[in-house]
Amino acid sequence: MARKPTYEKLEERVKELQKESAERKRAEDALRESESKYRTLFNESRDAIYITSREGEFLDANQALLELFGYDRQELLDELNVREIYSSPDDRDRFQQEIEQMGSVREYGVKFRKKNGTQMDCLLSSTVRRSKEGDILGYQGIIRDVTEQKRAEEAIRESEARYRAMVEAFDGLIYICSQNFRVEFMNQRFIGRTGYDATGKLCYKALHDLDSVCPWCVNERVFKGETVRWEVLSPKDSRWYYIVNTPIYHADGTVSKQAMILDITDRKRMEEALKESSEKIKLFAYSVSHDLKGPAIAIYGVTKLLHKHYSDILDEKGKTYCDQILKTSEQIAALVEKINVYISTKEAPLTIERLKPKGILQLVREEFSAQLNIRQIRWLESEYIPEINADRLAIIRVLRNLVDNSLKYGGDDLSEISIDYKDSDKYHIFSVTDDGVGLKEGDSKKIFRAFKREETSKGTEGTGLGLAIVKEIAEQHMGKLWAKPGPGKGITFCISISKHLQPSR
Repeated sequence: MARKPTYEKLEERVKELQKESAERKRAEDALRESESKYRTLFNESRDAIYITSREGEFLDANQALLELFGYDRQELLDELNVREIYSSPDDRDRFQQEIEQMGSVREYGVKFRKKNGTQMDCLLSSTVRRSKEGDILGYQGIIRDVTEQKRAEEAIRESEARYRAMVEAFDGLIYICSQNFRVEFMNQRFIGRTGYDATGKLCYKALHDLDSVCPWCVNERVFKGETVRWEVLSPKDSRWYYIVNTPIYHADGTVSKQAMILDITDRKRMEEALKESSEKIKLFAYSVSHDLKGPAIAIYGVTKLLHKHYSDILDEKGKTYCDQILKTSEQIAALVEKINVYISTKEAPLTIERLKPKGILQLVREEFSAQLNIRQIRWLESEYIPEINADRLAIIRVLRNLVDNSLKYGGDDLSEISIDYKDSDKYHIFSVTDDGVGLKEGDSKKIFRAFKREETSKGTEGTGLGLAIVKEIAEQHMGKLWAKPGPGKGITFCISISKHLQPSR
């Protein structure tokens, strides 16, 4: 067999060397690319990453670790030993012993100290670096600062402890159940009331003792996100319970139910007693007003006849006595009428309809036109007042009482009565302002009490019920009544009427 020429052998060897060189270059490029990727991840990581020798000298650290501990790279690599960042040297010894036994640790709880002395709660995940022969060269790992997380967890624990303390101190029964009616929590009063301490079990048995406090329809509404409140009379013990079922939303999207059950039997009894007492007071008031009105009218009539037929034989003192009797009997009759109006205002249901306040103001103005003209009092009102939903008779009483109040108590200097309207998001607001005597500081609340009158009203006829009636009407219309003294003199009474009232059917 013929041997290949020498130059052909050299050519084959050159090709082999070129191939080896190309493969080596590819390997070096791959290594550099891998190292570059590693270095990028190492430097850009938000977690603090380190590499140390077995003796604790820092061999490398990323920017996150430098920022976390407050050191610059030079002092960390040249001057610092890992033992110095542990809050306790004993922690370092225990950690080194454990990691050398296990080979690695994950989320090991430890306290580290920053350069400025601040302590941190951290989680340390680390592995052992070994030589090819298996000898320990050092350690590498990740440090995560969980100080704020620890504080938040502690705050949650404290909050839960306070919540549980309040729940246990609450004078009622409380339980929490999941959507499949598994009991998650019961307070001690619930356990004591039912004798059923079974967290994790179905709650039907425990609730059976309370009868009808957990109907399916209510649970359906609660688990769909609605808070449900109702009162129930338990046939088991003939006691009344007030129940509030509230949904609890969890991060995983599930909904539990928190229920509060409060024994309101005593409150119900007090309400019944109060209702019965109110009925008795109402009947007594009607009886008294009826018994007063008859004699008052009789006295007025007899005195009128006495004055008519015997005035020629009465001296001046006798005529004065007759006038006083007539005036007093008129006041008694007026008081009786006001009492009847006050009672009927509290008892009669409202008839809500669509009203034009301008028309009502015209009626009130015509009613008082004689007094306004005689005393030369100006009447002012807003040019535009929108239609409102309210009880017609009630609004007439409001405006009549407020205008009458100005005429009675405004004094001789009264020269103007103004009715204004203002609009707000939830209310229609009417105001009656006069420039009369006005109101003393501190009297703006007292004057709304029944039979309470201002000190400035001495010598003026009145029952003290007018403003009490207006206040009652305001509250029935889901509003309120208040007074504001004028800057120099006069007074403004304001009444708000809810915009949410719906016409009666």
